[in-house]
Amino acid sequence: MNISLSGLHLESDPEIREYANKKIKKLLNYHPNITDIKIRLISQKAHRNDKHEFFCEITVHIPGKILEIVDREKNHTKAVDRAVERMKKAIIRYKEKAVSKQHKEGVLRKFLRRLKRE
Repeated sequence: MNISLSGLHLESDPEIREYANKKIKKLLNYHPNITDIKIRLISQKAHRNDKHEFFCEITVHIPGKILEIVDREKNHTKAVDRAVERMKKAIIRYKEKAVSKQHKEGVLRKFLRRLKRE
């Protein structure tokens, strides 16, 4: 399991990195086969004023699938929280689809075995 965190136009603040790592590690509870997680924190200055917008991009590699989420907020912790929550939902949705597909295949095999017996 590899977690990489990078930042763009963002001061090297250890608190932000520690906070993002803490939140991202919780994603490992939702799927056992996660191989790689990449987090990218981006700070961008707004065009009309001096306020900043913070982007959080999360990419999760699962064998056979790559899930990506991008979220934008006015606070870096809110951006991380919202992106992690959306990624959690995406991982759960992907896992449920895979389990449902396996269940349908198993029911079909069982049905075909019964037809062969008759």
